[in-house]
Amino acid sequence: MRGNISDTCPDPVSVPRPTLSAMSTRTWVLVASRDHARRGLDGGFVMANHGKRAPVARMGVGDRILIYSPTTAYPKGEPLRAITIVGEVTGEGPEPSTVLEGGFRRAATLREIEPVPLADVRDHLPTAKIRFGFFELPAGDAEAIWALVDQRDGPPLPS
Repeated sequence: MRGNISDTCPDPVSVPRPTLSAMSTRTWVLVASRDHARRGLDGGFVMANHGKRAPVARMGVGDRILIYSPTTAYPKGEPLRAITIVGEVTGEGPEPSTVLEGGFRRAATLREIEPVPLADVRDHLPTAKIRFGFFELPAGDAEAIWALVDQRDGPPLPS
């Protein structure tokens, strides 16, 4: 004999529900050398995968951004392997790039941070995805990395 559904399900009033912003805010990891990421910092935008439209079209206003820089410069910079710039998407949608013909970008508010080495976030940053250049970070991993960024973050560094 089956039990009454009210015997097995919690009271819907007592179950905490995430807010709309918690459900819709995502964290995106973009991979770019620090010199390329600084161009976006100076211009107030992000680009992904050499200006492809699809990645920046997936972003939403208010989504958070972590830029992982494998090197200081492209193509022959020193190894860096750290999160170097963080921010938030502000643009309503992709727009044509002014730095890469045929490319697309997305407006964003960005700030440079003291680099957070890969070794410090390895448990929360899926290194196998870094080679794709753009990916969404699961919420739990994103919160762990943002907590580390907040702990370490001092005043913005000069660009």
